[in-house]
Amino acid sequence: MNEQDHVQEAFRFLQRARLFTSEEDRLARSEMLWCAAAHIVKAVAVRQGWRNRSHNDLFEVAGRISSAIAYPDAISHFNAAANLHKNMYQGFMTSEQLEAAADIVASFVISIAAAI
Repeated sequence: MNEQDHVQEAFRFLQRARLFTSEEDRLARSEMLWCAAAHIVKAVAVRQGWRNRSHNDLFEVAGRISSAIAYPDAISHFNAAANLHKNMYQGFMTSEQLEAAADIVASFVISIAAAI
């Protein structure tokens, strides 16, 4: 996939996440939000020519985003998305925590897409 494909997928997953409320299916909502964050990070990686094949690669890219596109909160926002990925398996987040993380991920995706 190219950079633009990943950006489109990030927004598609954000849109899909909105189809699942925290009360109806918090696990699916969590995973859709994680996917949105992962794809926007992959978009930056492709643009920069950075490796992005594993979760470890994505965390490395997220750590480098702050200097690559001047997004100082990139790693903390990506960590919020990673918690959503964990939540998909474990279901530990409350509705309030999930919605707070959803807001962070939406802002993360929108901000990075605007910067690249």
